[in-house]
Amino acid sequence: MRRMTLLMVLSLMTASFAGAQFIAPGASIPVVANLPGLNNTDWRTDVSVVNLGTTDSPVVLLLQPEIRNGAPAFDPVITDPVIVEAGTQHTMRNIVETVFGFTNTKGALSVFSTDGAPLVVSARIYTIGDDGGSYGQNVEGLLVANEAWTAGIAHDDFYRTNIGIYLPFDPTPGTTVRFRIRVYDKDGVEVGVGSINFNSAGMQQFSLTAFGVERLLDGFVEFDALDPTISFFAYASRVDQVSGDAVFRQAKGRQSDLP
Repeated sequence: MRRMTLLMVLSLMTASFAGAQFIAPGASIPVVANLPGLNNTDWRTDVSVVNLGTTDSPVVLLLQPEIRNGAPAFDPVITDPVIVEAGTQHTMRNIVETVFGFTNTKGALSVFSTDGAPLVVSARIYTIGDDGGSYGQNVEGLLVANEAWTAGIAHDDFYRTNIGIYLPFDPTPGTTVRFRIRVYDKDGVEVGVGSINFNSAGMQQFSLTAFGVERLLDGFVEFDALDPTISFFAYASRVDQVSGDAVFRQAKGRQSDLP
């Protein structure tokens, strides 16, 4: 039964990704988390889903794992349908823990209506400060293929930057999906290079240090799928080294590259 549900969700994902840049029956959030970070941060994720349909809609949530050392940190988890009433918003606070039961965990989330109702999905990763306020970053998924770029990054004494990729589908059995990562300074000079490989669906996130970057005042990142037919989500997160506050940068590609 669980495998049948997964196949149904993957089928819905295929149909939804074609319109993923617009209102569609589904959307993806390339990183969700419930885990502590540097500088006394404690990250959690809230997700809001608006049903723009004219009838109540069943919505399913698929949590895909973080890939660590080449292997998924956990198996994909699918929820039972959640009914979102027509014309209303349903918000799930600290979703990784309250809906999926995970702590100290990072992953990626896909959200789909099983009846094709159009949804608007938004997410925020944040920390609650000692004074009761909060700080963090909005997170959105933008489907890309072949090549994509994210601008406005820094990696020095004031900021650190993490980059990530969410691959929503398992590769063909026995194959590996490979990405080349290039980091450039503001003048277009390559200052770091490396690769991220996937043998299964999920997300991976790394510091720019993993690509040989120790100090970068101002630059950008290129994500290059070695198979140009592969669709994926990619991002950079620039974090203030003192406060822990963060800015999320979607990777953007060419519209002509999308299948």
